[in-house]
Parts: sequence; C-alpha cells; structure tokens
Amino acid sequence: MTEERKVYSKDVSIVRQSGIKISLEFCKVHGIKPTLKELLRLTDVFAEDCLMAPDKEFKETVKKIDEWVVKNTE
Repeated sequence: MTEERKVYSKDVSIVRQSGIKISLEFCKVHGIKPTLKELLRLTDVFAEDCLMAPDKEFKETVKKIDEWVVKNTE
C-alpha cells in the first residue's frame, strides 16, 4: 500500500522551502554534517516555529536540538 504525498498550501510550501535553507545554513555555521533524516527534522522544527505558537513540547524539542548541536560540534 502506497502513501499519498502531502499537498501543502502555497504558504506552507514557502515556509518549508525557507526552513530547509535555514537548516542547511544553521548546520554549516555550526560545522555539522547532518544526515538527511536530521536535516528534514530540523526543517520541520524551523517550519513549526513559523506556523504555530510554541508550546511546552516545542520548547523541549528546541532544547534537544541545542543538545544535538553541542554533541555534534565537540
């Protein structure tokens, strides 16, 4: 059984495109070579930050990303 691709609105598509650019630049600045999975997850977080009000779960995710950055730059 195949899954259908998500169809995003134009605004969400623009946010996600910007998010991938920000994610790549973020990793570059910190000297991190992310896996594709890590890059896509980071993009999701940047997009979520633009599209939704931060909640407790989002703040925990950001904290984990900070820990990931420290781990990958040492």
